[in-house]
Amino acid sequence: MGPRSAALLPPLLLVCLLTSGCGSSDESARGPAEATNAQSSADPSGRPERRAEREEREAARCRELLPRVRLTYRITATDATDGSEIGLRMVLVNRSDVTVAGSTAGTLEVSAGSRSSRISWGGSSADELSLKPGTTLRREVWHDRKPPGWHPVGDRVTRFGFYAYTYAPGPGTVTCFIPATIVAPRGLVEGHPSGRWTQESTPP
Repeated sequence: MGPRSAALLPPLLLVCLLTSGCGSSDESARGPAEATNAQSSADPSGRPERRAEREEREAARCRELLPRVRLTYRITATDATDGSEIGLRMVLVNRSDVTVAGSTAGTLEVSAGSRSSRISWGGSSADELSLKPGTTLRREVWHDRKPPGWHPVGDRVTRFGFYAYTYAPGPGTVTCFIPATIVAPRGLVEGHPSGRWTQESTPP
């Protein structure tokens, strides 16, 4: 800028140009991303807070429903030539005032010496749950590739895992995973010598 051009500028504007700008020193030092982050962290209605509030509302809906829904898996053992025939039954009790609708799946592994087999279920219409208020569902759980009446034969159960869920009543889709009481003959299931324990659903 030449002397004549500078002389034609208003005094304040000339000072700003010569001293690298008239903005706030904090704002000029921060880039657009930093300024946006600063605004977000100062905003009490930011996304993390809204997400936490939503998750708490959904958890509260599950806490209200689940105490009135009782799930039990009963592992049975019947004497056989090479050990015991292992079976699995499910009992679901709906003591709430809404229909329980959801699904279940899982795996029970049986060992007979060096051999092993399993009961597994899930992913078919037979594993869907729909239970009216005040009713009870009792169901034999079958291997997903074996016909009814088939049972694995072994001397111990080495693993049992499951998940079962229902949808909470109210707006939107809120999935509530149902814990279960597991009942088995004493000493049959590894890690649970008493034969009775409570287990949480393990989502896939």
